[in-house]
Amino acid sequence: MDKEQITQLVIDELVGNITPEDAAVLRQILQDNPAAVIHRANVIKLLTEGDMKGVREEEVSIERSLTKLKKQQIKRKIRSLRSPGATILLFLLTTLGAFLYKYRQQANESKDTMVLEAAMYKYPLLLFADGSFIRLDTISGNRIPHLSSDKQHRRFSISGPINGFPEARFVTPRGETYQLILPEKSSVYVDGKTSVTFRLDPKISLREIAISGQAFITVAPDPTRPFIVELPQKSRVRVLGTSFNINTEEQGSIQAALKTGKIQVENEAGSITMEPDSVASWRKGTAISKAKFNPDIIFSWQRGKYICTEATLRNLARVMERCFPYQVKVDVPQAQDQIDLVKRTMLRGSLITHFLNSTVLIESDRFKYSFDKDSILHITLNDVP
Repeated sequence: MDKEQITQLVIDELVGNITPEDAAVLRQILQDNPAAVIHRANVIKLLTEGDMKGVREEEVSIERSLTKLKKQQIKRKIRSLRSPGATILLFLLTTLGAFLYKYRQQANESKDTMVLEAAMYKYPLLLFADGSFIRLDTISGNRIPHLSSDKQHRRFSISGPINGFPEARFVTPRGETYQLILPEKSSVYVDGKTSVTFRLDPKISLREIAISGQAFITVAPDPTRPFIVELPQKSRVRVLGTSFNINTEEQGSIQAALKTGKIQVENEAGSITMEPDSVASWRKGTAISKAKFNPDIIFSWQRGKYICTEATLRNLARVMERCFPYQVKVDVPQAQDQIDLVKRTMLRGSLITHFLNSTVLIESDRFKYSFDKDSILHITLNDVP
């Protein structure tokens, strides 16, 4: 991915001077490369808001971006100050000094609070709408109003608004699990590399959370206040008082497994009501299917055991990132990303290399793995240098 090229194309796009050919090039880049989508969003955020929180310097350089913007002003004469492109360009240029100051200030804060590492799923975080966050493994006692932790920093309780924000997002690191007690007393046992977004007002009339990843939820009974879990692909789960497991990354589908009580599962294709010991599964655009499940498999992650039958390395990598404290990148073409459909067991706290050597690599001699300087695990084809 050529970040310099993308930065220039985004600047052209912002000021309204992008040619149809360049617009087509940018669309193709964004279509082919998810990282380019993130880079474009960061450049736009930087140049329109001056906000660099959570954005790494190697991803977007403010000096380079604004220098390009300045050169663009020199190269192109603004023919009409009433044109939208010219207005945006003037706004961006006149605020250059403020952006530089804000960037340097935020860069210093990032170094002090380890923003860069925290954003990489290395610590339990509580994030807020303005980009600020609390590293939950560093809090002690009740110094932060409405927020407390046990001594091991494994169980966090929230009883009301924090730092004036009405909503927060809890993000877990890879390979670690935590318990989150919501303001209205429901409990969420959260798997590794999972996020839970929730309201901070304990008296809110509609209890609503959003989950990406895997979590086991025990809902505090309250017939007057429904509990809703928002899920990807315009799906949701409605409950009154119950306990159930949510997994948004189950072999490319979403899964809701009910342990006790009753829930209603909805997506764009319809809805079903579930009874205990049943599991609902669906993909985008498909109807919800229901079946019985084996609790020893579905709930095993809470005991540190992950049992899966993933048929692709990419799906397997998602589970590995929840079990082990490593980022996993599959550098294998999509067409060749197939592994034998057999049951595999991962154990939290064990070595990721042991899992790979005893399962994936033993089943197929087509793949190999390596760690880079940032401890990122790469899985590649054996014939690739």
